[in-house]
Amino acid sequence: MSFRQVLMMILLGGCLRASAQGGFIVHFNDLQAGRSGAGISVREVPDGYLAFCHQYSHDGTGKLHVFTRRLDQEGTVQGELEYTYGDNRHYDIGYIDALADGNDGSFLASVPEGWGYGDTTFIYRFDASGNRIFRLPFLVYPAEDSVNRAIRQSRATMDDGYVLGGFWQQPGDVQAFLIRLNAQCDTLWTRRIGLASQNEVILGLDQYTDGGFVLTGYRQATSIFNSSFLIRTDANGNPIWTRYYGGYATQNGSVKVTADGGIVTWSNYREPSWPSEYSQVMLTKWNAVGDIVWQKESHYGFNVGARDFEVLPDGSFIGVAFSAAAGLNGMLCKFSPQGDSLWTRGYQVAHGPHYLNDVTLTSDGGFVCTGEANRMMPIDAPNFQQSQTIYVVKTDSLGCVVPGCHTVGVQEYALDMNQYLSIAPNPVAAGQPLRIRFEPPPTFTPNGPLRVVLLDATGRRVHEEQMRGTTCNLAASNLATGLHYLHLTDGTRWLAGAKVVVE
Repeated sequence: MSFRQVLMMILLGGCLRASAQGGFIVHFNDLQAGRSGAGISVREVPDGYLAFCHQYSHDGTGKLHVFTRRLDQEGTVQGELEYTYGDNRHYDIGYIDALADGNDGSFLASVPEGWGYGDTTFIYRFDASGNRIFRLPFLVYPAEDSVNRAIRQSRATMDDGYVLGGFWQQPGDVQAFLIRLNAQCDTLWTRRIGLASQNEVILGLDQYTDGGFVLTGYRQATSIFNSSFLIRTDANGNPIWTRYYGGYATQNGSVKVTADGGIVTWSNYREPSWPSEYSQVMLTKWNAVGDIVWQKESHYGFNVGARDFEVLPDGSFIGVAFSAAAGLNGMLCKFSPQGDSLWTRGYQVAHGPHYLNDVTLTSDGGFVCTGEANRMMPIDAPNFQQSQTIYVVKTDSLGCVVPGCHTVGVQEYALDMNQYLSIAPNPVAAGQPLRIRFEPPPTFTPNGPLRVVLLDATGRRVHEEQMRGTTCNLAASNLATGLHYLHLTDGTRWLAGAKVVVE
């Protein structure tokens, strides 16, 4: 069991009953200074959160480098580190939640330094502040061998070692690639799995209860039916069985082993008769011999895809995905232990496509996610389509940035609108007016009349009114003393919110 899992078990015992959980939506637009990037993994650490990203370097070389950024509990960035400034090579850090959690609170990732033949892939270990404390070469091939390889995901094993999965490639030969490391990161063995003609790539993996592994990914062979795969191996990486699934979907997301020995995949599904680019996400539970126990499809629409997911302590599931059903939203999706959809929250950016790549359970029972989105800039800016901003979303256990969002009748959340909301005075004395002002930029267009909704600390709606113009005044004399939650919506989206205290 990893350090993070132990920490969650200890903290969740006393925190799930908390009446209020903090939340935020932040982006690194100013820090990136016009350089594209993506959030790959995010973790809760003492005093806040640590985001692992890749981004084009600040050094002007035009190369993709690895970044860590520390945030406090309110989402304020406390510092960043770049690996390695001034290096004229590309670095990378994986795809869907690339980090393995060490049992000592550290984090491990595979990082290729350079993308050409003959370049070396290293193991990096980071501490809770984002400092690199360990760097070890582990995949080295001579340039004349023409070997390309990439690690998509890393996971800790039960013996404090690690397992890593991705692909191995020579011209005309692409296979799934599995690597086993011990606790000192020495390579114990490597395995190339699958037929080269099918071009198989591992995207997600987990260790099974018997010490073996479960792997999920996709086949790149042209026009192939059921291109997603699930492979169970023994402890030495030798395949026991393989299952193909997903219909005509192109890629899938992740795999987890449940407490009862089940195997759950979070993936895509598509029928051949559906319009081009339409698909669903699909949550499937398999037993130890590869039979389907249950399979649930949901969220049908244009350009829908699954990324990371987690199994929660009560056996339910939380996943991140994306959908173009109403703009291309990064989605947080909750499912019952039987795979039934319970709720979905979409975190919407002002312009263009955006994705969430990782979701992590936090010690207050909520969630923290990271991903990428089109940068916060006017849609007619010269480099609008060339720049991606990294963002982090912290929610409560119901996917709300401000508690009570699920009661105001919307499921989509606008990014970075809170900076345009002001509430004064706060705290407010009973009997005094509470002045609310919302002044978004000229490019903002509401999807309907603005509404102010006020909830008390128990989540009960105590006041609601339409906001006319940019301001409104609430009479605090009509409110009981104590904590309240203010929500501003436009009929389809949650735009902004805050805690309000009446004294």
